[in-house]
Amino acid sequence: MTDQPAVWLEALPMPALLCGRDGFARGINRSGREAFVWDAQAPIERQSWRVLLFGLGPTLVEAVQQVAAGDVSASDLDVDGPGERRYRCRIVPVGDAVLVSATDTTAERARDEAWQALRREYRTLWAALPATVLVADASGQLRSSLDGEPRSQHRDDESETLRRRWEQEAPHDPLRHQPIEWLETPAMRALGGQVIHGQRIEVRRPEGRRVVEAHAAPMRDVDGRVSGVVVVEWDVTELARLELRVQEQAGEAAALQARAASATDSIERLVEERSRALLASQEEQVRERRLAALGQLAAGVMHDVNNALNPIMAAAYLLRHHAESPEAVRDYADRIRKAAEIGAATASRVGRFIRQEPVHVGGDEVIDLSALADEVVDLTEPMRLRRSSEAQEVRVERQLGADVHMRGLPGEIREALLNLVQNAIDAMPKGGTLTLRTAVEGNEVCIAVRDTGVGMTEEVRERAFDPFFSTKGAGGTGLGLAEVYGIARRHRGSAAITSVPERGTEVLLRFPRWRERNGRPTPSQPLLPTQPQRILVVEDHDDGRDFLRRILEADGHTVAVAASVREGERALEAAGPPFDLLLTDVGLPDGSGWSLVKTARARFPDLRVGVITGWEPQVGTSEAQAVEFVLRKPLRAAELKSHIAAPLRRDTTSET
Repeated sequence: MTDQPAVWLEALPMPALLCGRDGFARGINRSGREAFVWDAQAPIERQSWRVLLFGLGPTLVEAVQQVAAGDVSASDLDVDGPGERRYRCRIVPVGDAVLVSATDTTAERARDEAWQALRREYRTLWAALPATVLVADASGQLRSSLDGEPRSQHRDDESETLRRRWEQEAPHDPLRHQPIEWLETPAMRALGGQVIHGQRIEVRRPEGRRVVEAHAAPMRDVDGRVSGVVVVEWDVTELARLELRVQEQAGEAAALQARAASATDSIERLVEERSRALLASQEEQVRERRLAALGQLAAGVMHDVNNALNPIMAAAYLLRHHAESPEAVRDYADRIRKAAEIGAATASRVGRFIRQEPVHVGGDEVIDLSALADEVVDLTEPMRLRRSSEAQEVRVERQLGADVHMRGLPGEIREALLNLVQNAIDAMPKGGTLTLRTAVEGNEVCIAVRDTGVGMTEEVRERAFDPFFSTKGAGGTGLGLAEVYGIARRHRGSAAITSVPERGTEVLLRFPRWRERNGRPTPSQPLLPTQPQRILVVEDHDDGRDFLRRILEADGHTVAVAASVREGERALEAAGPPFDLLLTDVGLPDGSGWSLVKTARARFPDLRVGVITGWEPQVGTSEAQAVEFVLRKPLRAAELKSHIAAPLRRDTTSET
């Protein structure tokens, strides 16, 4: 066999080297040339086997030397090869030579190490579980058992069977209070192919009867046949005891509830009777408060209206007796107009508490809050000076920011600031500092009026915005701060009060900030002369209709009048050239002016429409959004003329 080593060496399935006893190699197979240190340029007979085997370590070289010398008959050993490879080498004498074979065991060694690591991990995991884990084969023989307790519950686990454990533990069903048959145990049911979750069992243990919760699942081989079973048992004795106690307490609670039910019925009947009496009393109190509030409102309105009517009646009397004097006529007419505006303001004040619609975009203007604050300070200067003296001076401090712009009705914002400034001056009878502050805060602008006066208690502060609530006695109407709150809400803003008794009060108003595309507000344009137009006036009040016609005709307009919805529709139908503008009241004898607006819009889409109403304008409604302007009675001639001239102003602006 040693005569032709190359033939049989190549037949070996692993790296192999044939060494002579003289220290030189005689043959090497193809696999050996990759595993051993082989010089491909030199004859194999001239290469020392010590060099060829050097890559597998000196231990292998020594073993080959011992076999070659006859010290040992054969040798097997595991060695490390190059590149972290592992080899199992066998050295045997072959005639006058020595055969060295090397089997690569790298993968086998890695699998073995991984398996050992996995076994250690599982054993650690099982040992950490507060439970008993049993593994048995298909015959019921226990292969391993790990107890969650520090001591073993059964000391001869290695020879124990599932049946022996059943005999020792004598399991019972804690719900039915009867023994569990051998074939009904979780382990045997799992060996039958079932998976058991959370079966409660009462078992006998050295420390006494315990309740365990058993989980069991079958193990299957590669062919899917059941080869064993794993059983996990959790000790739930304390939990079961607590559950039993909870059930007992639930029963006791049910009994108490049943005993209380009869008492509850009588209590409910008593509460119902008392509630009916209380509700009746509360309704009576609410009715009395409502009547008192209405009476206070009526008294305030009557007072203001009488004050407005008194100069009107006096001026009308004097107007008849001085009709021949143009100067006197103009003077009395101005007095009547001013008194009527005061009455209109009173009606507007009441209307603002009835309706709280937001300001209609298009009827408002760009307002510089800082400029308006300056104006209000100037208007209240006489009042401030009257309250001031050398020792009790009311000083003014202005902290006004730039570009503090919003959109709204300047008259309403001015009225709100006047109310706040007057209240602040009244709150400083001994003098102090009045501060007006404006600023831009993100997407909002704010204006604050602060005084260093008497301040408010928490109770007064919480009711300060309530209508008719006043701390001024007969000298106050209770509408000032409520009106300020209503103005802020109508302008999509907010009002807040902070106050400390004897230190002062601050009222802060916030509004949405107005920005133009170029960052600057649009300046107001002067009113241009009105071009003659054909106007249809629909008004059911005879004097109002006649005066409105005369005002419009005085500006050169052609005016047609109607007193109802039907007459207005007929006038629109009969018109030769279409009208340029429709002015209609809302409350008409045969329907609403809004229905006439809808009809006119459908027939004449380009017709301009203005609405006149005796109520506070509902400018937030969808109907109001479809008209050009909404005016409240009594009409101001200048305001009406401004709206009529609006198209002329836009046309002139666009041309220039």
